[in-house]
Amino acid sequence: MAQKYAKKSPSRSSQRQATKPRSPVPAFLAGLVVGIFGTHFLPILLEKKVSLPEDLSQPSSTIDSPDFQFPNMLRGTEIKVPDTPSDNRLTPNSLYLLQVGSFKNPDDAEARRVQLILLNLDASVETFEAASGDTWYRVLIGPFEKNSDTMAARAKLSQNNLDSLLLKREIASE
Repeated sequence: MAQKYAKKSPSRSSQRQATKPRSPVPAFLAGLVVGIFGTHFLPILLEKKVSLPEDLSQPSSTIDSPDFQFPNMLRGTEIKVPDTPSDNRLTPNSLYLLQVGSFKNPDDAEARRVQLILLNLDASVETFEAASGDTWYRVLIGPFEKNSDTMAARAKLSQNNLDSLLLKREIASE
């Protein structure tokens, strides 16, 4: 079986390849020229002249200076700091607690109590009836006898990004 391997005439695709490709330089130069003229003349064409009202165009002769009163408010006043007892004890006939949270949901209060127990703090949950009739669950730490114990507990809470509120409760004397 003989096959013909005669040379075929060039097809159209080979004729296209034979032509020389165009250079991108003229298109680049045209874009460069348009860009340069655009950045120079476009802001001038788009610039709007704003005219000020007559009262704003003239500078004001009197400028009000700011009045800073706060630095002068405390000048000459005295702040009395109460003396702390020398034995570092809190007020007798009083009970001191730290409130670490107040929740409407008892499960949230219990979760906070467990978190505090894991921090080695003696925590409890107290039920409180508000004037509106709502029931709240307070998470409390304490009671504390010494001021240093209270401050140590507050420092541990602060290290764990927990806020606290110091509560003082009077003990009924007999």
